Amino acid sequence: MSRPLSASPCQPLRPIPLRASSLHRAVLQAMLLLVPLTTVAQTTASDATTTETRHAALTLDLAAGPLDQVLNTFGRQTGLLLTYPSDMVAGKQSPGLQGRYSNPEAALTALLANTGLYAVATQHNGFMLQRTNTIQRNNVARMDTLTVTGTYETAGAHSTRTLNQNLQSLDATLRSMAGTYTQLDPLQAAVSVNIRGMSGLGRVNTMIDGVTQTFFGVAPAGYHGNGANSGAGALIDPNFLVGVDVTRGNSAGSQGINALAGSANMRTLGVDDILFEERNTGVMGRFSVGSNGLGRSGMVAMAGRTPFSDTGSIGGLVGISGSTVHATYNNGSGRSSSEFLGEDPQFMKQHPRSQLYKLEIRPDSDNRLELSGRSYTNSFNRRDLNSEDYYLKYNYSPRSDLVNLNVQVSNSRSRQDYEYQALSAYAQAAVRNRSNSFDINNTSRFAWSDYELDLLVGGKFMDTTYSRNIVREYEDEGRNGFMPAGRQKISSLYSTLTLRRDIYQLDLGLNYTRSNVIGNKPACPDTIRCFPQGAARLDLTDTAINPSATFGVQVAPWFRPFVSYSHSSRAPNVQEVFFSNEGGGSMNPFLKPEEAETWQAGFDIFKQGLLTEKDTFQLKALAYRTRIRNYITSESFFLCYDGARCKDIDNSYADFNAHIAINSLTPVTTRGYELEARYDAGIVYASLSWSKQKTDQPTSIVSTTQLGFGYDDMSDLPNSYATLDIGARLLDRQLVVGGLAKFTGKSRRLSTEGISLDTNRVEKEDMPSIPTIFDIYASYQLSRNVMLRASVQNVGNKDYAEALNRMNQDLYYAQEGASVNTTARGRTYMVSTEIRF
Repeated sequence: MSRPLSASPCQPLRPIPLRASSLHRAVLQAMLLLVPLTTVAQTTASDATTTETRHAALTLDLAAGPLDQVLNTFGRQTGLLLTYPSDMVAGKQSPGLQGRYSNPEAALTALLANTGLYAVATQHNGFMLQRTNTIQRNNVARMDTLTVTGTYETAGAHSTRTLNQNLQSLDATLRSMAGTYTQLDPLQAAVSVNIRGMSGLGRVNTMIDGVTQTFFGVAPAGYHGNGANSGAGALIDPNFLVGVDVTRGNSAGSQGINALAGSANMRTLGVDDILFEERNTGVMGRFSVGSNGLGRSGMVAMAGRTPFSDTGSIGGLVGISGSTVHATYNNGSGRSSSEFLGEDPQFMKQHPRSQLYKLEIRPDSDNRLELSGRSYTNSFNRRDLNSEDYYLKYNYSPRSDLVNLNVQVSNSRSRQDYEYQALSAYAQAAVRNRSNSFDINNTSRFAWSDYELDLLVGGKFMDTTYSRNIVREYEDEGRNGFMPAGRQKISSLYSTLTLRRDIYQLDLGLNYTRSNVIGNKPACPDTIRCFPQGAARLDLTDTAINPSATFGVQVAPWFRPFVSYSHSSRAPNVQEVFFSNEGGGSMNPFLKPEEAETWQAGFDIFKQGLLTEKDTFQLKALAYRTRIRNYITSESFFLCYDGARCKDIDNSYADFNAHIAINSLTPVTTRGYELEARYDAGIVYASLSWSKQKTDQPTSIVSTTQLGFGYDDMSDLPNSYATLDIGARLLDRQLVVGGLAKFTGKSRRLSTEGISLDTNRVEKEDMPSIPTIFDIYASYQLSRNVMLRASVQNVGNKDYAEALNRMNQDLYYAQEGASVNTTARGRTYMVSTEIRF
């Protein structure tokens, strides 16, 4: 019979001193290696006994106290070895743990809730503790610990990235994820996430710190065409970001509300990201400069935390950031982008400024309150951009498995103020957007027979308003396609239920959503038949019920297959219902919500000791198929002589051409394969993401700038794309050197010829082949406080055009006779430093 092992064997571990030598680090690493070896020597039970211990039901009654003491008691009572350095739990308090659990792992998960830690199973009847949601660094004091990243720890299509590591842009980081891309629009200054060929409001729920972003930009483009660019996105300074999480093809939870294809959540800096664990105050600075138009960027953030009781504390963060991005750059052939940006590209020069504020109040171990404010301002392309986000988050987690309450209240607002005659035919123009939301949920945990159950029940409400103030050069009689005005309310109830038993896990989700789209419809002239005929205040209501399920089986400690089903929906938005290039004659009050059914099947692999004793291999592979009913697109209609809207151009009036949002009668099908893998042997590492997909979604007539404002950009992903990252850690892992290879397969774009005279549609056309682009990067941990980074992007100085870049879509973006086939940035150098003390 083996002797029970507790957490105490690892307690002597201490943080490495600031001036730790290579010898000190070698000794510490050797100590960490000896821990599992000692465990093996002391453990003589068979694998069957180990499995029995790990899956045995148990009842616990652990008193509240310092987390390290509670973990020691847990280890003694369960006979499990918990491996962690002492500084990881130093100063943390635990409310204790009471109740019956189906197995020790379930109990440990509950014990670590709200501590910023999670447990990874080891091969010797134990667990290794890891931090969650931290900035990953190659610190001098780095230890050889095993980390399962967010991409692989959850069954289903999930991807997680840490930002600001290899000097890749936010767009490039998102494009490095399987099944994830971005819509590039240099005129907008916003990031627009694309998931499996879907983008825009309601198709992707784009969030920052859990707050849904509703910004809809209209960017002037009159100096190189008759129209403008319009599209949804998020205004965010990348300097404030620490990571991004993407979920694809799952409608479960709050993030799945009114999200057809999935969700993306970008996480900003927190107090813990700035403070060293032994300090109560800290400062972080990030500074970078790049060639070829990248310009310079800098950020400084200060944070502090002070305890006011044994379990209470108050902390705060203040950050400011600014950048200068030049108007032009050179492509791979050495030509200036001014050739395809228009007559006066200086309008493209940017000076964005941002601020970030956070206040964290923890009255005791049961309550936590966080308030945050974030602002973004920018002036370029003949408009002033202002965006502000505020939220309050509250968590109540007492000593009860039945209560883990979360509340989030947020307010978001944005403004776009245009210079005089920045938009053709408009003397003055201004746009306002405001969104308020309230989200509340509670998680209860039960142990019933051999089952462990987690039940989450919640509700969410969003109220979003778009308004405009315009002065036209001439009377438009309501025929105006610029920034439709209106209001959308979304109310929802949602729940998830997780059932675990032995090696099986079933995740069930259900949400109910009610949407109201409210706005004004102008009267239609007697010559145009429409409903209602006169002026009216429209209030369109839609409801949807969306179930989801994911089933996973831990067949072996290293292998977990899974299968999932999700029904998701998206209500028509203000921009679709109230688009009015022909006044009331182009509005459609009968639009139905989009509905998608997604099936996914795949597997996760997590293997330690694949080629060497300490290496790790992680892989997620899956196939999916999505079928969308009532897909919303827009088509061109003429006014026939009988007053009806039709497509018969030969029997219609010449002065009417309505672009009307409609539901496609034919379902849209998207299917594909996704793979993400990572291998890490300590000294060397490699990661790969690969996607292959196919879709038959139609184009939208309002996508082109030929006759309007460029709404609803084409979002077809390349038929395949991949990113390979390979690197090595040298000089006692203080120096990291790596390279990226970015492969893009066959891609399509909107026809550069504009609207086809034969079909009255915007057709798709193949883009010129996109070469594989290589980047190289390096980082050096000069000291505990200073990190230096450098990169060379597009090392081969290739001359090409990027996929899904608005500048490549039609000739209205170029000077007469200029090519839109080589609009990507050429070879570019970048250096940065991060200071933290």
